[in-house]
Amino acid sequence: MYYPSNKLDNNSRIWIYQADREIESNEQVEIVQELTTFITKWTAHQKDLKASFEILLNRFIVIMVDESNIGATGCSIDKCLHFIQKLEQKYNVVLTDRLLLAYKDNDEIKTLRKNLFEQELESGKLNADTIVFNNLISKKSELQSAWQVPIKNSWHSVMLKP
Repeated sequence: MYYPSNKLDNNSRIWIYQADREIESNEQVEIVQELTTFITKWTAHQKDLKASFEILLNRFIVIMVDESNIGATGCSIDKCLHFIQKLEQKYNVVLTDRLLLAYKDNDEIKTLRKNLFEQELESGKLNADTIVFNNLISKKSELQSAWQVPIKNSWHSVMLKP
């Protein structure tokens, strides 16, 4: 069952799907409709999930589930992933490549494959203070505190040279 994201508990579980490009405004209108339809019908063991979504910074689709009553199951998570993969095909956008890393360059969001990201760190073009998007966070509350952080405060820090 769809709920506005601001009505979901801050402990709600989240999944972040990062696009390899900006999602155009006309695409967003359609994607919002498709996400609303999916979320409205999304279930786990034939029970409605209390869920929502947001499209952030024209590039990130965040799916949220309040698991205080009904939790997402393996099958329901798979349904969501299949839905996201259909969006990828329909809009010719990559949303599920976990080796594509996003960071801020001034106010612009850029993406690089992990190996190129590491090369940019080695060359000094990126550094410990570069803001990255930590898409491994798992709670709604972390969107404010742990999503956009310096490399040194993210899992990305494993790529920093001592």
